[in-house]
Amino acid sequence: MTKEQMEQIVLENMQKIYLFCVRRLGNATEAEDVASDVVVELLRSYAKVQNDDAVYGYMWAVAGNLCKNYWRRTKKHETTEIPEDYAGTYEITPEEAFIRQQDISTLRRELSLLSEKYREIMIAHCIRGESCEVIAKNMQMSVTNVKQYLFEGRRKVRKGMDMQREYGVYSYAPEKFTMNFWGDSSEGYWELCERRLPGSIMLAVYDSPRTMEELSMEVGVSVPYLEEEVAKLEEYGLLVKKGQKYHSAIVIYNREFYDEVSGAAKAAILENVGIVKNAIEKGKKLLEDTDYRCYPEDENAKGWFILLLIAWEAVQNSEEKMNTHLTFPLLENGSKGYVLGSRGAIPSEVAGIYGMVSLNGGYMRVLNFKCLTEKVVNPFEKGAREVFSACEERLGETPELETLSKMLEKKIVHVEDGKICPNYSEISEKDYFKLMDGLAGEIDAMATITAKLRDDAAESLAKRTSKDIPNVREIGSIISMWSILENIVPPILESGTLTKGTEDQNLTTLYVRTK
Repeated sequence: MTKEQMEQIVLENMQKIYLFCVRRLGNATEAEDVASDVVVELLRSYAKVQNDDAVYGYMWAVAGNLCKNYWRRTKKHETTEIPEDYAGTYEITPEEAFIRQQDISTLRRELSLLSEKYREIMIAHCIRGESCEVIAKNMQMSVTNVKQYLFEGRRKVRKGMDMQREYGVYSYAPEKFTMNFWGDSSEGYWELCERRLPGSIMLAVYDSPRTMEELSMEVGVSVPYLEEEVAKLEEYGLLVKKGQKYHSAIVIYNREFYDEVSGAAKAAILENVGIVKNAIEKGKKLLEDTDYRCYPEDENAKGWFILLLIAWEAVQNSEEKMNTHLTFPLLENGSKGYVLGSRGAIPSEVAGIYGMVSLNGGYMRVLNFKCLTEKVVNPFEKGAREVFSACEERLGETPELETLSKMLEKKIVHVEDGKICPNYSEISEKDYFKLMDGLAGEIDAMATITAKLRDDAAESLAKRTSKDIPNVREIGSIISMWSILENIVPPILESGTLTKGTEDQNLTTLYVRTK
C-alpha cells in the first residue's frame, strides 16, 4: 500500500477512529489524544500493509492496541487488566451515552431522508425486524428486489451518517413567497401556497435544483412529510424533476426586478401625464352622449371611469405593438394562462386586478387601487357572483345573504326601492365601444408607450432568469403591465386632476352590459 492510499483511508475514517477511541476510553478529551496517535502510527507504518484488503483490519488493530496501552500507561485500573472476554457488568459513561444518542439521532435523520420505498423497507427490516420474505409479500415485490433495496438503503444510511449535514436557511428563516396568476382561471393554484412550506420549496429549488434529500435539509422537513407537498407542486406544473433533482418550472421575481419595472412605469406616466389628463377631459364630454350611469354620479366618478377605460384598453392594445407575444399556454388545471411567483415583501398599489369577469348579462372589470379605496372587490369571493347577478337584473333578493350583507356594509352595492343596485359605473357595450372609438388616438398613444415598457421588462427578466424556465419574456411583459396599471393612479391624484371620491362610490369597478 502507498502512502497516498493510506492518507485517503485515514481521511475517510477519522471520525470513526475517534468514536472507536471514545467508546474504549470513555472520555472524549483522552480519545482525541489517542485518535491522533492512531493516525500518526497508520501514516508512519503504511508499508507494513502488504495486502490492500487487510488495511481495515490493521487500522482497528492499531487503534485497539493504542487504547490498551493508554489504559496501562495512565493506570486507570491499578488492580488488574480486564480480560477481553470478560462478561461482567458494564457502566456506560456519560460520554458514551452521549455518543450513542447522537448515533441514534443521526440514524433517524438519515432514515427520514430516504425516498419512500427505501425508507419503508429499511424501517420494516431494521426496526420492526421483518424478514425479506415478509416485506416482499407485504409490498408485492420479489425477495431479490427487497434485498437490493436493503443493500442500497444501508449504503445510503452509512454514507449519510458519516457526513456533516446542516439545515438550510429556509428551515429557520422562511422567505415570503406570493403566488401570482394571469389567465382564464387560477383554480387550484392560490390554494397551493396558502401555507409557508410550499413557498419555501419553490424558492429553494429556484435558487438551485435539488434532490429530495437536499430539499429536505434545506427546508428542515423530513422526506415523509415533504413528498406529498412536492408531488402536488409537480401535479400543477410548478416543479419538474430532471434526473434526481427538482427544478422550478415558473419564474419567481424579486424586489429588484419589481423596483426596476415599477420605476420605469412611474417615469413614463409622469412624463406623459398631460396626455392622460387631456384624454380624461375629452372622455367626460363624450360620456354625455352615452347610457353611462353611476351611483352616486358626479364629474369625479366620470373621470375615473374614463381613466380605467384608457388604462385597460391601452395595455390590451399594446400587445399588438410588442415584440413579445403572449401565447397563454395550457395549464395543468385545464385553463390557459401564466403562473408566476414573487419573493420577499413586494409592495403593490393594487389589491387584485380582474380584467374580465363574465356575468349573465355582461362583464365586470375591477382594478382594486389601494390609494383610492379600502373597499376591495373580489368577484370570485364566495357568493359574490350571485350578488353581482342580482345587481344586473335589479332583483330584490339573493340566496347569498351573508355576502350581500358584507357588500352592503362596504357600500359596494346598495338597496333602492327594494332592489339590489350597484355602487359602481355601468354602461352598455355599444356605448363602451363608441367611447373607445372617440378616444382611439389617446389610447393608441398610451399603447405605444406601454408596448416599449413591456418589451424592455421582457428583455430584462430574460437576462436574469434561467433559460430552462419557459415563457420568461411573456411573464416579464405581464409584470410590467401590472406595474403600469398600478402606477397610473398616483400621479393623477397628486396632480389634483381627480380625487378619491365619496364614501359611497366604488371607483375601481365598472360593469359593461352586453344584453
